This record gives sequence, C-alpha cells and structure tokens, in this order.
Amino acid sequence: MLTRPPHSHKAKLWIALFFILTTFLLAVEPESAFEHRCLWVVRTAVTTPESIDRVLDFATINRFNNLLVQVRGRGDALYRSDLVPRSKLLLESQFDPMEYILTEAHKRGIKVHAWVNVYLLWSAREWPYAKDHLLQNRQNWLDTNGEWPLNIDRQLRSFNNGQNGKEGLYLAPDHPEVTKYLLSVFRELVAKYEVDGLHLDYVRYHGRDYGYNPYAIAAYRQETGMSPPPSTTIVNYSVNSDPASSRQTIMWDDFRRKAITDLVRQTRDMLREVRPRCILSAAVKPNLYVAREQFLQEWDVWLAANYVDWIIPMNYTPNIREFAKNIDVIYDNLPSKYRNRIIMGVATYNQVSEDAADKIKYTRITHFPGISLFSYNTIQKNPLYFAPIREALFP
Repeated sequence: MLTRPPHSHKAKLWIALFFILTTFLLAVEPESAFEHRCLWVVRTAVTTPESIDRVLDFATINRFNNLLVQVRGRGDALYRSDLVPRSKLLLESQFDPMEYILTEAHKRGIKVHAWVNVYLLWSAREWPYAKDHLLQNRQNWLDTNGEWPLNIDRQLRSFNNGQNGKEGLYLAPDHPEVTKYLLSVFRELVAKYEVDGLHLDYVRYHGRDYGYNPYAIAAYRQETGMSPPPSTTIVNYSVNSDPASSRQTIMWDDFRRKAITDLVRQTRDMLREVRPRCILSAAVKPNLYVAREQFLQEWDVWLAANYVDWIIPMNYTPNIREFAKNIDVIYDNLPSKYRNRIIMGVATYNQVSEDAADKIKYTRITHFPGISLFSYNTIQKNPLYFAPIREALFP
C-alpha cells in the first residue's frame, strides 16, 4: 500500500495549521473527541491488588476507558497458564493479576486489553529462573542475524537496556514452530479470561538483518528453491543496482513479512472462534516506511485486510516535526476509513508534559479517534506531570 515518501513541507503545513487553529478548534470540539482514551500499564504496576487499585483509581479519575495491561513480558505470564512460566514478579504470591484487574475494571466500566510481547523473549543479563522458559529449552527457536548456534551467555552479557541497539533475544518469526506456539499461548489467554482486547507488541523482527534461523532458512529454501541473501550484504532493494540481487532481497523480505502477517491473520481467525468481540490491536513502529523496510512489519496491510481492529503507532519522538512527519506518511498512504482505526501513541517518559500535551492536541486536529499514553508507570511517579496532559485530553 505504500506509494511515495513523505513530503517534508506537509509536516510544516500541519504544524503551522496546528499552532494557528488549536485554540479555536479545541474550543468548539466536543469533550468526547477522543472516543478511545488508552493507557499502557507495564507489568510492574499490576503485581498486587493494592497496586492495581491505584492504577484503576488513576484511570477512573482521569477518565481513561481502555487499559493495555502487560501480562506477557519476557516469555512469562502474569496470569494462570499451563503453557507459560509464571512471572518472577509473582513468585511470592498466588495472586492472579489478570483476573483481579478484569473484575475490578469492569465494575468501573473500563475495558482491559491483555498486552503481550510477541517475539521479544528475553532481555535481562541473567538466565530466566524458570526451567520451562523457552530460553532454557527452545534455543533452536531463537532468531539470529548470522551467528549459529548462538552463544547465549555472550548475548546476555551484551544487553544494555537496548542502548546498544540490542533489545534482547527474539523468537524467530519465520521458524515453522514459533507461530503454532504463540497461537496456543494467545488462545489459552483469551479462552480463560474475558478480556476486552488482545494487544500485540514486538510483533516484528529485531531488524532487517535478522531472520536467519537455520530452520527458517530451510523453510524458505523449500518454498522458493532459493537461498536468502547473506545478512551481511542485505540492502534496501530500492537503491540496489544489481537486478538479480534486488530480486533475491525482495523475495526474502516478502517471505519474512509474510511470516509476521500470517501470525496476525491467524490470531484474528482464532479470536473469531474463541472470543469474537475481543479487539485485536498492535503496537507498531510509527513510520510506515521504516516499519515495512527495517522491521518487516506491514501494518498497513493488516489494517486493509481487517486482520486488526486497531493499530497503535508508537509515535514516541519528543520532536513535534518528526511526530508530524509520521502522521504525514499515514495520510499519504491510508484513506480515512483506515485512519479511523488508528490510536496514536504518545510517550510520557522522554519529554516534558507540555510537549506531550501538544502532541495530543495535534492528534486531535488531525482527526484520529483515540490516544494511548506510554505509560502509567512513568506518570504515577510524578503526579504533577499529568496536569497539562489532562487539560489536553479534556479542554
């Protein structure tokens, strides 16, 4: 669906319009202009009844109607599972966060979406405590950009909270067994709990030089009769002058994108069977071109094919011009019937609250139906931080 690169002058025009018309438009728009007011809640905030009560009090007072609650963080579960090891955060308790927050949120009219990290499996510097964790017993399911077998100890020592470009160890999206496993995890979760939504995060590759799990390569060779280009030589085919190499890269990219899209599609099919009214959403890279080419995440296709109900771009940049450019790309490529299912993600962890509030106002005048803030955890550390944001949500 991508058609052409964004035009920088469009961002400038939007920003000019924003600063000229914001006061007038916000004065005349109804208070309910954002139909969906969402809040990401990281798993550390839902480990006890008391901490969940604080989340729900905050959401109620500030009129959030959707909570995206992280219940699968790093290949573990903050819910009762027969398939996934219990989170280390809950080792000292039999408490079921998923059951408690669903019960209490529904009393308040708040929807709860089970937020699951899909392919990201582990990012700590030590091994998982659980002996049945996938990192302990399914290392052949891990993704790689060339090294095989992976030296797990060395990989773990290299993690630095993503600051060195290494977010962690990922499951291989194109491994034949990974999709089957993840679908079984999602099915168990939505069958056991009356969730209002299933929210997919890290539903992408670590980067475009990944996907070289040997089992995945074998599947690619069986399907196409070809070998993928070496990870050290793969380039963006749009600037590749060698037609043969360009064709090889295009086919490999399409194969990898299809692996992720197939998981999203099959998740949609599973939800229609198990919990038809469950909203399927995905947190995605905010720039369509970057998402598609660098992370093999074709989220415009997911929208057009109705594989998802909502897309939530993680438009976390503190720079309003970059924020606007990402919206330009959406306007360039997606008609309004698809934009009406996009909930704009705004960060609170990397900018002052006034700048976050400006992005919420900008989202309003560009006519998206909802906003999602990342995250409750950062807001609750400083109660004064939220005041300008609340004013932007409810002028």
